[in-house]
Amino acid sequence: MQNKVKVLLFSLYVSHFSWADLTVIADFGGESAVRFYESLQPEHDENAPNYPNSISASVSEADILPIVSHKLSPGTIKEKPFDLTGMQAIFLIGADNTSAQWLQQNREKLITLNATGLVVNVQTLSELNQLRDIVPELRILPTPGDDLAERIGIAHYPVLITESGVSQ
Repeated sequence: MQNKVKVLLFSLYVSHFSWADLTVIADFGGESAVRFYESLQPEHDENAPNYPNSISASVSEADILPIVSHKLSPGTIKEKPFDLTGMQAIFLIGADNTSAQWLQQNREKLITLNATGLVVNVQTLSELNQLRDIVPELRILPTPGDDLAERIGIAHYPVLITESGVSQ
């Protein structure tokens, strides 16, 4: 019985502190993070405040350009064998003459592999669309390539990455 009383008293003691106000240790100011969470609200409330700097519901490719990969540039690479069974073929290119020529020369092979193109250096939507016009049958997407380049140990493009390795 005495143990029960001790537990009850301890619980009351601890619960007293759970009702205490929070103390702000440091407030460095900065920008509110509300805009990042606004689109996650499960229900829209007509009376909810409208945040003018919230992220737009629709983002186009033009909004994410330019894409710059600091660790990749046009050039030649040494072929690297890999064993990545089941990997979807991808190719890395940029918006430059070397990449456009490579894309034209490897067009049929890329179509046969149903490869996905990643444009790792591109400034404008016009440049991106010029590359897409060379091989309209394939999906070509703008994306930074630094992380991928670091993981597979390459510094140049254009390259084709398949389940058997990296080649030009």
